[in-house]
Amino acid sequence: MNNKNVFLNEKVAKKLFKSEVYGKILSAKVISDLLEADYNEVYNNIKLSTDEIAFSSKTLNSTADVIYYDDIHYFNIEINFYRNHNKERQLSSYTYQLYLGQLHTHKDYPKIKKIVQISIDSYDYFNQGEFIYNVYFMEEKYHIKENEDITKIHINLAYLQKIDYNNIVISGNKLMKDLYFMSCSDNEKLDKVYGGDSLMEEIIDEAKKIAGTLELDLYATDEELREMDQEEYYQKGIHDTKREMVINMYNKNIDLKVISQIANLSLKEVENIINNKK
Repeated sequence: MNNKNVFLNEKVAKKLFKSEVYGKILSAKVISDLLEADYNEVYNNIKLSTDEIAFSSKTLNSTADVIYYDDIHYFNIEINFYRNHNKERQLSSYTYQLYLGQLHTHKDYPKIKKIVQISIDSYDYFNQGEFIYNVYFMEEKYHIKENEDITKIHINLAYLQKIDYNNIVISGNKLMKDLYFMSCSDNEKLDKVYGGDSLMEEIIDEAKKIAGTLELDLYATDEELREMDQEEYYQKGIHDTKREMVINMYNKNIDLKVISQIANLSLKEVENIINNKK
């Protein structure tokens, strides 16, 4: 497979970051690299959040990818291998839900956790040729931060495909090295970058196992990722059409079992649509 515009399959990447053992290891690597913090300290303090936040109960695949937290931060790690308006709205929604969800009364303000949303993108979010973008609430003219409780970081994986892998080995940039496997399918190059790094070799092996379990290719081209995006929108369209059908039949007092048969949905799915209708 040509290495140009090749990325770790998005579904594999998301499973990898949420995997029981290696998800925490990889997340701690990324977080410590970005915050210039000690890896062991980050690893020993972060915990995987069991609370799910979602963009919409009516939108497929709308839950946040992975959320870790420590005593000071919430870290929302998002894998974005294709770009569309709906996905960007989702990212903003996750950020504000994590922030506002901590505020029940004015007494909560002093102990609020900082939100750090880390987006690992297959594309250059701002088209400025940088590897990392740090985004804050900031006054436009004087560039004074207004709110330091929320930080958004965009990592541009496509940047790694434009530089020689030898530069990654000798540059000392930990984040580039830790994420290089997500943008390169050349085993010879991966061996040269990660040779002797047993932990990263184990992470790559885990990604291969996940791909095998999901019956997916380990890597996908950007064109294939766009096709996956279109398929998700197609499935969302089916969901929305069935939802409208169910509500219309329910409003006409048609029996729920009959609705279930016509819409080809389980009785529980029909009941969920009706209970959540507006």
